[in-house]
Amino acid sequence: MARIGSLERPILVHVQTLERREYVSDICLEFGWYHLITLDPDKPEDISDLKTVLILYDAELSKKIGRNEPCPCGSEKKYKKCCY
Repeated sequence: MARIGSLERPILVHVQTLERREYVSDICLEFGWYHLITLDPDKPEDISDLKTVLILYDAELSKKIGRNEPCPCGSEKKYKKCCY
């Protein structure tokens, strides 16, 4: 399974305003994550994929992960074969 934020599995986000879309897009572009943003003011906002990626990124920064340990992205691959 591809990691979230990659070309095969982009971050899927739904927002209600143009300002929010720009904000989310800026975050994704800053980290080089692939993303798809839909804009519909009548539907509730859903940024759960973005939150997941940010939590995984923070976990990678705060903890040194061994190359042979499971990848924190949840792919069940070794870290060296996935997000290393």
